[in-house]
Amino acid sequence: MVLQAIRERLSGILAVFIFAILIVPFAFVGVNSYFSADTINRVARVNEVDITTSDFSQGFQNYRRRMQSLLGENFDPEQFDQPIIRRQFLDSLIDRELLAQVSLETGLEVDDETLAKAIREIQAFQVDGAFNADVYQQRLQAQGSSPQQFENEMRAQLILDQIPGAITSSAISTDWEVDQYVRLQDQKRAFRAILLPVQKPELSAETDGEAVAAEEAVADDISEDAVLAWYESHPELYRSEEQVTIEYLELEAATMEADSKPDDDILRARFEEQKARFVTPENRLTSHILVEVDPDADDAAIESARQVAESLAGRTRAGEDFATLAEEFSQDAGSAALGGDLGWVEPGFMVQAFEEGLYALTLANPISDPVQTGFGWHVIQLRDIRPAEGMSFEEAHEILLREYTAEVQERSFLEQADRLVDLIYEDPTTLETAAGELDLEVQQAGPFGRTGADGIAANGDVVKAAFSDLVLVQGAASDPIDLGENHMVILRIKKHAPEGLLPLDKVRGDVIASIQRERATQRASARAEEILAQLHSGADIASMAESQSLELIQAEAAQRTATEFAADLLAKIFLMQAPEGETPRTAIVPLNNGFAVVQLEQVVDGEVTGDDQIRLQNYRRRIANATASAELTGLIRMLRQQSEIEVFEDRL
Repeated sequence: MVLQAIRERLSGILAVFIFAILIVPFAFVGVNSYFSADTINRVARVNEVDITTSDFSQGFQNYRRRMQSLLGENFDPEQFDQPIIRRQFLDSLIDRELLAQVSLETGLEVDDETLAKAIREIQAFQVDGAFNADVYQQRLQAQGSSPQQFENEMRAQLILDQIPGAITSSAISTDWEVDQYVRLQDQKRAFRAILLPVQKPELSAETDGEAVAAEEAVADDISEDAVLAWYESHPELYRSEEQVTIEYLELEAATMEADSKPDDDILRARFEEQKARFVTPENRLTSHILVEVDPDADDAAIESARQVAESLAGRTRAGEDFATLAEEFSQDAGSAALGGDLGWVEPGFMVQAFEEGLYALTLANPISDPVQTGFGWHVIQLRDIRPAEGMSFEEAHEILLREYTAEVQERSFLEQADRLVDLIYEDPTTLETAAGELDLEVQQAGPFGRTGADGIAANGDVVKAAFSDLVLVQGAASDPIDLGENHMVILRIKKHAPEGLLPLDKVRGDVIASIQRERATQRASARAEEILAQLHSGADIASMAESQSLELIQAEAAQRTATEFAADLLAKIFLMQAPEGETPRTAIVPLNNGFAVVQLEQVVDGEVTGDDQIRLQNYRRRIANATASAELTGLIRMLRQQSEIEVFEDRL
């Protein structure tokens, strides 16, 4: 890492002084510190296997980027850098490691045929529904990955998926579970409800409501004693968040200008040294017809399939159209509809037997004899050959120039970072000296709290450093903070506003609003109690709503998934006990903004008839998936209980 490089370059009189001080504790600690230093680079240990800080940091950053891409404008950087979120992500890494260890112990593997099939089914590598080798290479190259690296990662993921997959495929749902699920999920309820929202009462022009509204308005004359009493009894509601404003210096290699462009002779020498990078291997445009054979088939079945493939090969050699035969006879679902087209294939992608058969063909003899793989028998057609090609120096010039510039920027970054650290360590009370010597701008961010903010304050390491003892208590500049590859900042506190109780004058409006809302809630609750009492006395709920100008909602057969009613009201109604006989059940239910007086009149349990098998199958699948999820959770819990797991919370 760049910070390690900075520390290795630390030099000068200050460095001599620091190293002289360190000699004394080293003499007592001994060389044992060299053997224990690697523990600093772990955030967790799972049965003697480390989850390193770099693994965690890289994984967490990838997770945040995925969530940002998924949520778009709704992405909240503060939410996704909370300690609880970082711990949850670490727990997921621990669970993954436990499953990986179990998979290894049980000897789970993935063969080449299964791996190739899984890769061909990835939509990102397909064109018009069929795997395309060119797209495969381009996508991997854009991600900075090679086919071998991707296939290794894919194989590891497939192995890891086998245990959850086995649990999911073996989960079942019983008839009793389905009956109970249908009874509750498709249940219908008939009800009527009067809504009593909590709101600040206003004087009404209507005669019937004028006296009540006037009385409530007078009741909201809030005295100074009431304001003070509320403020003193609810201090937790009126506290200011601890906040800091920081100033910082930022170094990033990508923003540094190279002194000059390199001569073409330098780039040409690099091109000659790295020529293999710019060579594209030979590609072959390929089609095939697959005659599937079950892996457990006997010799007779294997021979029968071979004879079918042999017959198809003979028919193509006799002049019949290969694509037509593939559409009719090929059992490869991915390519049959495309006339057996597999696109351009290069060495190292297909399984060995298929590849050997393909590369034995020539354009003069383009049809193979039957070739056996783990999928069955293949008849392979070679349609075209794209010879190996290499980029010329002119074609590779921009790539070489970009890489050379990046190297120059990195060297410049390391030199400046080295000098920046020296200058800050010499005087950690200011950033101005370092900014002046290195021609950097002292930037500012904040104020922000311990949950961070936008911009640089969205980075958890920056927030952690800003509130560290070194920066916040001692008033010194922070250690270098790594923001990514060749990107760092050093910060110090410019202003600190500690947490505290806000003055009453600043929150008087909030206090009054809280008192008003509490009183309005009490009035709505009391009114709900009055209405409920009248219903118990035999009053008609519709007549009461009309006479008191209150909103009445009603439903004859509402389901729990209904969207025409408020979700919180519907949820509470479906929690009520069914009425006994013909007598409705009444209750007051609290809502997000008030109360409802509910009269539940009828409950009809759901049922699925024999004609509705599709819905029944969907319900069985839901139950089975829920069962599988519970079983996988139980497996993880058992593995955790049986394993030695150590978490280093302070390194998250």
